Amino acid sequence: MFADGVAVKRIGDETFRLCQQHLDAVITVSSDEICAAVKDIFEDTRAIAEPSGALSLAGLKKYADVHQLQDKKLAAVLSGANLNFHGLRYVSERCELGEKREGLLAITIPERQAPSLISAIFLVDVPLLNLTTATAMTAWPMCLSV
Repeated sequence: MFADGVAVKRIGDETFRLCQQHLDAVITVSSDEICAAVKDIFEDTRAIAEPSGALSLAGLKKYADVHQLQDKKLAAVLSGANLNFHGLRYVSERCELGEKREGLLAITIPERQAPSLISAIFLVDVPLLNLTTATAMTAWPMCLSV
């Protein structure tokens, strides 16, 4: 679980009651958007936030984007400092996806058909996307960053 500090199977009764009473809306964000928020916090403050703590900034960024808010003063509460060192690799790999600067295309190719299908994949012209990395995860599937 990536943002394990906020991962619960069921929200508490009192928490749910308070949310119903005081919240106007709820926004959900992906793990990639949380990674982008961790990166933003690092670039602005040189501090590394744990994913659960960066969740508030990820939600604020999405809210501002959805409601097209510009030149507004917005605030997010950053809390928590429980990030293990190995989690940084995941954040680093996924933050560009959360910022919508990269996309990820994963393809599983049966070994017997691999040569012909790989040739076809690299001949496909996708407008507005540039292939930046082709990585084989073990032997297959191949992972393409675009």
